[in-house]
This record gives sequence, C-alpha cells and structure tokens, in this order.
Amino acid sequence: MNAAAPYLDALADMAPLVAAEAERSEREARTTAPVAERIVDAGLYRLYLPRSIGAPELDLAPALEVFEAAARLDGSFGWAVTIGSGGGLFAGALEPATAAEIFGPREALIAGSGKPGGTARPVDSGYLAGGHWNFASGAHHATFFTANCILEGERPADGGDGPVIRAMAFPAGEVEIVEAWDPAGMRGTGSHDFRVESSLVPYRRSFDVFGEWTFETGPLYRYPFQHHAETSFAAVALGIGRHAIDEFLALAGSRNSLYTGEPLGDRQGARVRLGEAEATVSAARAWFFEVARSTWEAVAGGASLEREEAARVSLASIHAANSAARAATLLFEAGGSASLDAGSPLARAWRDVHALTKHVAVSPLGYEAAAAGLLDAEG
Repeated sequence: MNAAAPYLDALADMAPLVAAEAERSEREARTTAPVAERIVDAGLYRLYLPRSIGAPELDLAPALEVFEAAARLDGSFGWAVTIGSGGGLFAGALEPATAAEIFGPREALIAGSGKPGGTARPVDSGYLAGGHWNFASGAHHATFFTANCILEGERPADGGDGPVIRAMAFPAGEVEIVEAWDPAGMRGTGSHDFRVESSLVPYRRSFDVFGEWTFETGPLYRYPFQHHAETSFAAVALGIGRHAIDEFLALAGSRNSLYTGEPLGDRQGARVRLGEAEATVSAARAWFFEVARSTWEAVAGGASLEREEAARVSLASIHAANSAARAATLLFEAGGSASLDAGSPLARAWRDVHALTKHVAVSPLGYEAAAAGLLDAEG
C-alpha cells in the first residue's frame, strides 16, 4: 500500500472545505481556523516526524505526493501542509525528550525563519536570544517558533571569518507576531514576521540547521536539508500547476466568449496553450519524481549524494517549479477576461505559483549554482 494513501484520502475529504475557505484565507492572510483544525485532525503536520515519537516518518516520495495533492486543492493550503510537515525534520536535530516536548502534542506546529534575524549570547544555562524574523508561515497557529541567530563572540570551527549561526526554538507564548504579510501571491500562508524581545533558550532547544543530526538516523534525517526544501517546494508548485489546469478545464466547458459566443475550449489558441501546459507539467513532474526517488534510494542505502546527484535534485526541483509557473501563465492568458474575475481560482493559482518561484530554493537564478555542480563533477 502506498504510504501516502490515507493522507491523500483525507485531502480528498477536505477538498470542499478548502475550496470554500480559500477566498477568506487569502483575505485574512492566514489559514482559517476550520481548515487548520482539519489539518491537525488528519495528521498532516506530522508526516516528517520520527517513528520514535509515534509519528509516520514518511519516505520522501510519498510525502512529496501529499504536498503536491494538497497544493492541487489550493496553493496556500498546500504550502501550509508542506511547511508544517517540514518543521518536523528538526526533531532529528533534538534529543528525544526535547523532540517529544515540542512535537508530541497532536496540534504541534512549528513556524520559523531561515534568515539569521537575531542574536544569541551564551550564558550558564543556555542562550539569551532575541530578534526580528520574517516569513514565518503558519504563524497564527504555531505552537513553537524556530529562528536562526548569530552567536555573539563565536567563530567558526574552521577558523573562517563568517558568523556562527544556530537555530533557537521559542514557545509561542514568548513570541510576538507582527502582521506584515501582504504579498501578491501565497497570501493565505500567513507568513508573517515575528519578534522575541529576550528569551532564555536552554541548550537542548537549540540546533544547527545544516549540521549533522545524530539523534535520528533514518534516511529522512540524513537526506540533505537543502534538498528537502527544494523538493518540497517543487512539489507544491507542481500541485498548483495541476490546479491551474483543473480550473482551466472547468472554464473551458462553462465559459463562452463575450464577442463570438464560442466556448472557451473550442478556441484554437486556448487548446494550444492547454496542450502545452499539460505537457510542460507532466514532463517536469516525471523527471522530478525520478530524481527524488533515485536520490532517496541512494541515501536510504547508506550513501551520501555525489556532487552530480545533488546538482540534479536542485535542477529537477527548479525546473519543476518554473515549469508549473509557465503552465499557469499559459492558462491565465488563454482564460482571457475570465482570468480577471474577482476570486478567480485560476488567477489565484497564477499568482501563487509565481510567488513561490521567488523563493531562493526554486528560483530560476539557482540554475547557475546547480549547473556548477555538474561541471565540478566532470572536472
């Protein structure tokens, strides 16, 4: 049985609610309470939590299928599920008792920021930390926040000049949410800023995001964190691209031209764009999952990814995300004035997927660094 099946079934059951709440979520710039409750009930924030605390610890490909399916319902919803699950990876960086404290409650949700927007000073019992961070998706429903801090007075172990960065985990009660999220797309993700004035963080609630995690040794926690981000976000983009196709097909059968009365689906230009969009998303998805599965198998077998393999994860993820954006643009154009309707799901998909491709993990600017990995592998 596909490990993703029960979660895919739960998403199918949630589809009417997600559709009904999508406009409100976008308007309020957060996941609405009814949807957030259903996410918790379905266990969709727990996919990447370890078996040691009674969680699924899904393999990579089934998890990506779930993220894609969630985003096919709505982009912001898919992002909420994906980021909520992704925070569970940090359980692998924490001693088991601390992981259970943070992630044990059924409603546990980690929001956070990768930007080192704060500082932390070592003291006898931990770190005295504070700062201001942005892009904390799911902030209003989070039970803990993780935030990267520059350690004051610390220098890298290799003798370099750069700062030493360490993540801190703050209980939600110590965090002030700053409602600054007002983007063109992905509005419903609730990716607001947050600040902490000063908090004493025990050493056990701090970790190195990009370091070697020793508390959980399964392949999920050995697969490189950078590639978790890339593949997760690409899966969301593919789901949004498929959602755009779904919405266009619905329009094609129900919308006629204002000038000719011709059904949208009968227009040659619309059919050309639909065909290209379908081919673009399907081809990108096939390569993406091929690379995700092969690299997962390598890590599960005990290997580290070779430079070329790592480059292909990045390339397949960037290509998938930007192919989905290309497909959404084709269909947005083909939809004509119907794409401009207030609350149009097709327009929302177009905005969401283009907002997603601004993330550094799947930005087209990343092609250069990924291609360098291919050149190095040949050197």
